[in-house]
Amino acid sequence: MILVIANPKAGYLKTRNSSGSLAEIHRILGNAGHVALTQNAAELEQALLSYKDAPPSVIVPFGGDGTVSAVLGAAAKVWGDHAIPAIFPLHAGTMNMIAWDVYPKTAPLKALRWLVEHQANTHLHSSPRYPIKTSSAQYGFVFGFGVTVNFMHAYYSMGSGPIAATKLLAKIAWGIIRRSPFVENLFSTVKGQQARDNATPQRFAWQACLALSIQCLPLRFRVSTSGGNKAKQDMCLITGVPNKLPLVLNLIRIWFGAMPRSIGVERSTVAKIEFQFDSPTAWQLDGDVHAPLSSIQISSAPAVQFVAME
Repeated sequence: MILVIANPKAGYLKTRNSSGSLAEIHRILGNAGHVALTQNAAELEQALLSYKDAPPSVIVPFGGDGTVSAVLGAAAKVWGDHAIPAIFPLHAGTMNMIAWDVYPKTAPLKALRWLVEHQANTHLHSSPRYPIKTSSAQYGFVFGFGVTVNFMHAYYSMGSGPIAATKLLAKIAWGIIRRSPFVENLFSTVKGQQARDNATPQRFAWQACLALSIQCLPLRFRVSTSGGNKAKQDMCLITGVPNKLPLVLNLIRIWFGAMPRSIGVERSTVAKIEFQFDSPTAWQLDGDVHAPLSSIQISSAPAVQFVAME
């Protein structure tokens, strides 16, 4: 049985006739599954609890990265993080980094139609992904603070989507060349202590911190060494104080996956890391900015099977 979790705030449904789209989802599913329209975390968890004793074979979060992460968090509460049903992500949100990590961009309804046609196939292809789990049991695939949070604030102020992201990158690049106050505020420093994989805590003073368990950021920047079809239970950690001009000059190389030393950041692999901040610090998970905290731990969660179109 296929369970579609529809988020009415998702980019696809928000920018179209949502009632018409939902009717089409019901038509595509037919007798193969059910649709749950949920508008908050409580409704989502309640919807999944209805299937606690008879889990769906596949859950389809009809939205973007935020919807996928919310579904994972709720599913872990209902079935435990070792028994989350297979997930089929769609390119149906403002940001679709997780879906991109699994299969190329495909129209959401076309992808759902494909799943319904192939769901009886016992060889339906899936591969594991390892979400990032926070100490407050939130799930996601891209965690960060510092410039990543400031970037998200600026991104949302300009709208959302690929065009807004491209415009913001151009504004940052031009601002770096001109040494504008906007860029200086964007690259603010966060200080504190960090302990990786139970090692001795060390002081840090970073402008950028990014932890990923998928390969690419929006606009397909392949910055991560984790994720993809051969994903392992780890996170790619990118930290440091970026050298702004080399950062701009190497954007194309970064897009292809290189991380030149001249940029001034370290790229490593961790399974767990704990942060103690000198002052409460805002952080983001899959593009959603969260309230400042004094401390937080993130770790690589158990594998979840993700279905990919073939």
